[in-house]
Amino acid sequence: MDILTAIFLGIVQGITEFLPVSSSGHLVLFETLFGFDAESPAMLLFDLATHVGTVAAVLIVFRKPLCRFLRHPASLGGDKSDGADASAGALSLTHIVLMIVAANVATAVLVLPLKKLFTEARGDLFIVALMWAVTGTLLWLTDRKKTSPYDLASFGLKSAALVGLAQGVAVLPGISRSGATIGVAVLLGLQRSRAVEFSMLIGIPAILGATAVEMVQHRESLGGQGVSTLATLAGAVSAMIVGVGALKLLLIVSRRARLRYFGYYCYALAAGSMIYILFR
Repeated sequence: MDILTAIFLGIVQGITEFLPVSSSGHLVLFETLFGFDAESPAMLLFDLATHVGTVAAVLIVFRKPLCRFLRHPASLGGDKSDGADASAGALSLTHIVLMIVAANVATAVLVLPLKKLFTEARGDLFIVALMWAVTGTLLWLTDRKKTSPYDLASFGLKSAALVGLAQGVAVLPGISRSGATIGVAVLLGLQRSRAVEFSMLIGIPAILGATAVEMVQHRESLGGQGVSTLATLAGAVSAMIVGVGALKLLLIVSRRARLRYFGYYCYALAAGSMIYILFR
C-alpha cells in the first residue's frame, strides 16, 4: 500500500466512522476494489490505526464538554430543546462511568465469543451489503421516533447495556457503530444530542481496547505484508483530520432527525454491492 492509498482510506474512515454509514463496510469495499486482503493481520492493524485516528477526532471535538463534564458532571445532564424532563436529576460522574462500563461490558460479552465469525465476515462483501440494508432500516426507524424524554441522568444501566450490545453488533462490517448506538439509544428514549455524546463516550474505550488487543496479537505483522508503518500513520492522521468535520456534521444532522438520508445511502450501497457481486 502506497502513502496516497493509505491517506485515501484514512479519509474514507474519517468520514464514515461518524456518519452512520459503516466505516468498516466502506473499508472492506474499497480494500476489495483495490485488491487488498481485508482479512490479513496487516490490513486489520491498518484499519485499527485509522480507528485510533477517529478517537482522536472525538477528543478534539468534545474537548471542552469533556473537560467541563469532569469538573461539573451535571453539565451533560439534559437538553430541554430535545424533549427533556425539566425535573430530571443532575448527572453524576459515577453514573456516567457506570453506564460506560455497562455498555462496554455488554459489547465484550457479545464480541469475544463471536470474534472469529466477525473477522471472517470482513472478507464477504455479500454480508456487508446485507448489513448496510440493516443499518439503513435502523436509521429510518430512528428518525420516526418523535419523542425522547430521557437525559443521561435518567438513562439506566440496562439501557446502557443494550446500547453496548448494539455497539457489539456493529463489529460486523456494514453495521454502523455510530448509527447502531445512536439509533438504539434514541429508540430507548434518550435525547438525540445526548445519544450522540453517549455513543462517542462508549466508543473511545471500545476502539482503544480493540486496537490494543489486535496490536498485541499481531505485533509481528505491523509494518509487514505491504502496509508500512509510515502508511499506517498516514491513514490514521488523515482519518483524524477528516473525522473532526464528519463528527460536527453528525451532531447537526442527528439533532434535526435527518439520519434517514444516510439510511437511503446505505440502501444504495447495499444494492450497488449486490450488483457488483453478481457481475464481477
